[in-house]
Amino acid sequence: MTYRYIGRQPIIDTRAKIVAYDLLYREKGYSESTDITASVINNLLDALNVETILGKNLGFLRVDREFFNQETIHSLPKDKIVCALLANTLIDETLLERLLFLKKEGYQFALSDSLYTHETAKQISPLLPFIHYLKIDVIQSDLALVKESLSIFHRYGIKLIGAKIETHEMYELCRSIGFDYFQGYFISEPNIIKNAVISPEHEGILRIWTLLQQDTEIPELVDAFQSNQALAIKLLHFINSAAFSLRNTVSSIEQVLKLIGRDPLAQWIMLMMFSEEGKSSNARVPLVLMVMNRTELMSGLLSLIKPTATREEKSTAYFVGMLSLIHLLFHIPQKEILTKLNVAPAIEKALYSGEGLYGELLDLVHSIELFDIESIEAYLKTKGLAYNNIEPLLHQTMEKVNAFENEMEG
Repeated sequence: MTYRYIGRQPIIDTRAKIVAYDLLYREKGYSESTDITASVINNLLDALNVETILGKNLGFLRVDREFFNQETIHSLPKDKIVCALLANTLIDETLLERLLFLKKEGYQFALSDSLYTHETAKQISPLLPFIHYLKIDVIQSDLALVKESLSIFHRYGIKLIGAKIETHEMYELCRSIGFDYFQGYFISEPNIIKNAVISPEHEGILRIWTLLQQDTEIPELVDAFQSNQALAIKLLHFINSAAFSLRNTVSSIEQVLKLIGRDPLAQWIMLMMFSEEGKSSNARVPLVLMVMNRTELMSGLLSLIKPTATREEKSTAYFVGMLSLIHLLFHIPQKEILTKLNVAPAIEKALYSGEGLYGELLDLVHSIELFDIESIEAYLKTKGLAYNNIEPLLHQTMEKVNAFENEMEG
């Protein structure tokens, strides 16, 4: 059986808004980094609707030079896919003539993960008039030289993408140099701010969330919501929206509590807090989408691995996914924020030490996010599963995240 592994990593602009995804693709029998041939990309196009994985964003797809001589390139949507040449591609007149022809037809090109030094700058200079994006490995490149070369890149209308950015310090440095776009694991790393505090509004929301996790009586919950009028109004607006299609309008918090239950309400409160922050600050948009992606995967994977999972167990998996990222929202250490929440021991063990089934699922989700195929396969094997068992879930999750992104910006 043929297995196709498809992943994506976000590329953001200077406002921290997602503008594109770097497409990661591997098929059994091929190496993702060296054998991006026409037949492999044909299989990719057969396996996946481009809209499913990209939504409204661009996609960068690594290709080898032989790909440009195949008819497959005409199957790619010009407005959605950027063909990214591998950094070690042989640059000669034959390639440049072909790129010129295709560029006139409207295709877009990039040079992927280039090491930019005095030596490589000379090697890639013939390619500059033909590419739209230059993705630079910021770890191994001469960033001072990159800054000196900005006028050259601007002359050709080339956008710079900083790749392999792992820290917020490197992100800020690349911004100051003049990079246009940024990619790397820094997006999911905490940016701890000294003396950061949780706002009174968020303190109130976290208190309500904690009450929902406890066996708090409904009258006390109603009082807590009514003391936070802004949250109560948003909740009533949400419950009366088209998402529920209720025959009669709900007009009280007590009705809401009885109608949708504690766990779904607690999930809504947390997701609302992330999404509200995302709307107020573009810098939070990737985080909100990460939360959506991680929670969907956590609850979905639990259902696949443990089909008999109860609603309570699925809710716990959802919260583990969400709480694994909550410290990024507040810019304070994870343990500090979790001490304010009354989390169950199973959640605490999963988040702090990766123990138990929820810890295993969180590790699996991390592997999916990092496109660590070997780790994914190794874990699934212990559960008697294969990649094709989780592939539909991955695609469904991408579609949900894309739809959520559109709603946030709509």
